[in-house]
Amino acid sequence: MRAKWFWGVLIAFCICFTGCGKSNVPENRVFAINDLANKKVGVLEASTAEVYAADFGGDTAKIQVEKYPTLEEAVQALRRGDVDAVLGDDAPASVFEGKYQSLRILDEVFMEESYAGIVAKKNWGLLDTVNMALIQMRTMGVYDSIFASYIGGTGDYHYKLDSASGPVLRIATNAEFPPYEFRTEKGPQGIDIEIARYIADFMERPLEIVDIDFDEIIAAVDSGKADIGLAALSVTEERERIVNFTDHYAKSKIVVIVRSGEEESTLQRIKDTLFGD
Repeated sequence: MRAKWFWGVLIAFCICFTGCGKSNVPENRVFAINDLANKKVGVLEASTAEVYAADFGGDTAKIQVEKYPTLEEAVQALRRGDVDAVLGDDAPASVFEGKYQSLRILDEVFMEESYAGIVAKKNWGLLDTVNMALIQMRTMGVYDSIFASYIGGTGDYHYKLDSASGPVLRIATNAEFPPYEFRTEKGPQGIDIEIARYIADFMERPLEIVDIDFDEIIAAVDSGKADIGLAALSVTEERERIVNFTDHYAKSKIVVIVRSGEEESTLQRIKDTLFGD
């Protein structure tokens, strides 16, 4: 009885607490890309979304860019009402849209781009080897199986890495970008991690995943601290001046995440209050 009484009081408190807090979140003011003018917009620091947001609107309709170390933190800022929208890649944006009923993605696409891995300049041998591995992945159907599992939701494929005794292949990523890379109890998982395993197996080298801040990945590859960077890196001319890109392995869209105006369930708000998101 005491346990039931305790939880009853706690749930009642949480409903009151979350309900009171929610009223402070402003209603959505962004319904199209043009509405981003003069608004606060959250972005992942050092991402192409940050660049696109900074270039938007000219002198009279500029975006007030708010940078966050992870996309998750930008999304939480949007949920709290600290920013009016978030610019991010479509695949992780869909993950957050599915996770939080209070968010939605605008139909209008902000920008289209491609993902590729990176290797250091002048390391042409490694670049050719990685590209051969990517070609083989496509030819053998491994690539499609991976994407079907993580994005299509029609499979549960995972690439099994065989043991190897060569020099360690160090691949830098930032495991804060589902479904391409995210942290689990077993370590980083996701599309890029599966690709990393395949490349290491192709090269007959043991794999080491170096999980670092997103804005440190290019420097890590350029300096030799990592051999390859795989972190849903968009291909840009600015980055290409520092490192070489592999063949493209995915298409991406920069989309706009906004508050939907729909309330999240009471149970979800209680869980968020008690245990965090």
